[in-house]
Amino acid sequence: MKFTSLMKIAALALVTSTSSVLAEEVSISAVYSLPKTNDLMKSYLAFVEDVNANGKGVLQINLRGGTEVIPRNEQMNSVSRGIVDMYMGPAGYFQRQIPELAPLDAASVPADKLRAAGLHEAIDEGSRKRAGVAFLGVMGTGYAFQFYTIKEPKVAADGTVDLSGMKIRGGSSYDPMYKALDIARVDVPAGDIYTALERGLVEGIGFTTIGVSSGGWQEFLKYRIFPTWRQGNTILAMNAAKLDGLEDAQKSYLMEMVQKHEMLAYEAAQALEKVDTEKVQAAGVKDVVLTGAGEAQITNAFQDTFWVETAKTLGDEEAAKYRAIVDKANGS
Repeated sequence: MKFTSLMKIAALALVTSTSSVLAEEVSISAVYSLPKTNDLMKSYLAFVEDVNANGKGVLQINLRGGTEVIPRNEQMNSVSRGIVDMYMGPAGYFQRQIPELAPLDAASVPADKLRAAGLHEAIDEGSRKRAGVAFLGVMGTGYAFQFYTIKEPKVAADGTVDLSGMKIRGGSSYDPMYKALDIARVDVPAGDIYTALERGLVEGIGFTTIGVSSGGWQEFLKYRIFPTWRQGNTILAMNAAKLDGLEDAQKSYLMEMVQKHEMLAYEAAQALEKVDTEKVQAAGVKDVVLTGAGEAQITNAFQDTFWVETAKTLGDEEAAKYRAIVDKANGS
């Protein structure tokens, strides 16, 4: 056989081998921090199903499980260290570890507007530097947070509400607001809220405008307080090295799916919020709608403390940068 023929065969073998490597399907392991029964999980599960159904031969997501596999407080550490590839769940659980996630709370618009304003890019840059974690997207737009209580809240003549001393469930990221309202914050995972209410460990909860009825918590909760005071912050995050190691086609496919499901999650949240309202009201939960001074009291308790606390963890310059991005998004 001529030397040129041998070279052609070798070159063909190399191309074939390279194509085979490029076409090799990649598996991404993922954990989640919310109970599967939580309404917010529906969007995550739909995302995984869609990715896997249409990504055969390219990319698949392997759901490892939830807090029974890796405790909630260790899940982001596991992503950072590469023990697991992807995290699905609230960013609020890890804002002390990765404070760059916090600005999501101050936003009030859908994910596409946040991405267009540059918030995704800014968070991704910060979370990569701090923890080796890539920020993929926010699945938490379309719903907000509010207070639910067992006892009727006391509303003064000037319209302000007295929540002082009440034991109300809330994550660590709620601390500044709860302190401003003199609330006794009790840290209870979402999966334990029913038991906490049943045993009287809490007198109310700070929770989303969706998910209460799916947890059956309206059995104990009797009042829902308005206004709402922050937007949801459930996210998709991934080990940065794992993401960067994907082939271009794999990464493009994953991000296409993330952006698609960010907006599907927004639409789903809007629909779920409506359904949840109907169910809790049917169970007898009454709305306490604060106006004037009362509305300002709740809104300011969050906003006035939020950027102050953000500056403490990120510094004045970084906090100002994020605030400008969020303000731009909220005004779009």
